[in-house]
Amino acid sequence: MNARRWFTVLLLILLLAGSLYADQENGITALKTETGVLLVWNQPDDYFTLEIKGKEIRPLDSSEHVFFTVDGIPFQVQSVAASEVLKDAGKVGQSPQSILTAHKDWEAKYVESSLGRKLNVQSSPLVLKGGGEALFWKFDMPEGLKSDARQQQYLSVVNGRNILFLNGVVTGEKQEAVVRQLLVDTMETLKNSPKPIDLLKLQESIRNGRPR
Repeated sequence: MNARRWFTVLLLILLLAGSLYADQENGITALKTETGVLLVWNQPDDYFTLEIKGKEIRPLDSSEHVFFTVDGIPFQVQSVAASEVLKDAGKVGQSPQSILTAHKDWEAKYVESSLGRKLNVQSSPLVLKGGGEALFWKFDMPEGLKSDARQQQYLSVVNGRNILFLNGVVTGEKQEAVVRQLLVDTMETLKNSPKPIDLLKLQESIRNGRPR
């Protein structure tokens, strides 16, 4: 699976109350919780969890893409090797913001080539709870496209050797702040692990109401 293709099949999650479903091929699992979903990422050398909170989280059907919705907001999670980004970016600094900026440019360039339109990308650095650096960036969808999407928003962090980024789609006039807050709130739940996460133990912890 090519991690660069943000609209390719990135995340397969089937959510049914009280059940556990796993994408065995890609090492991605969603566990139902009282507040939404606990996403478990068990890819090689990239082990972490994210809490996605919402009253209604559903798969978003697509013939080519796999997303899910959080209270009606199309939402996506992806992790890409920083080396994959930097090899195409030329010389960039080694600070988190310079790496994240290179990733933003890399992703935006591909979207532009896919849409055949120039994007007006706006970005701003953020400091998350705990002091972690992040980059928030967004662009309005070009006019003339047959899509309900009005704007795409992204939030990215350098996570070890990888770049973890979240994508939310704005479809309503008053959704911009809501989508941004969803991205920030989700990213601030990031918990890394030095080894693959034991799903059975984690599921038992959730079932017994113990801290994760």
